[in-house]
Amino acid sequence: MPYFINRYTVAAVLFWLSSSVLAAPLETLIEGQTRAYNNHDVDAYSGYFHPDIEVYNYPDHPITAGHGALVEATSKTFKERKPQAVVENIMVLGDKAVTLEKASFNAGGMRRTAKIIKIYQFQDGLIRRMTFMN
Repeated sequence: MPYFINRYTVAAVLFWLSSSVLAAPLETLIEGQTRAYNNHDVDAYSGYFHPDIEVYNYPDHPITAGHGALVEATSKTFKERKPQAVVENIMVLGDKAVTLEKASFNAGGMRRTAKIIKIYQFQDGLIRRMTFMN
């Protein structure tokens, strides 16, 4: 019995592939971004962010805006604070993800830890807005 594939079957398979296999889940993007952060790899880390990235302290206090400013601030943080982060929980809803993270960093000559909630908003598979709550 010959196997018959019509154009509708091909279209359905391509749609499924584009929406599920080729598009990385937000959890995967956050895990990759965190791995680059923990490795202090500015180039890899910045690759997860949209060119028009906006970073805020909750609710709407700007920290930085634009890819260049993010790279500059992150490079300084990596050098001075030697930060590390562990994502303890991720919740995803549409184009947004909320994480609970345990962060450690150098401050005042001591190693400190803090729990941080981050709200990520994605656009075109990249982090477009990141808001810190702590």
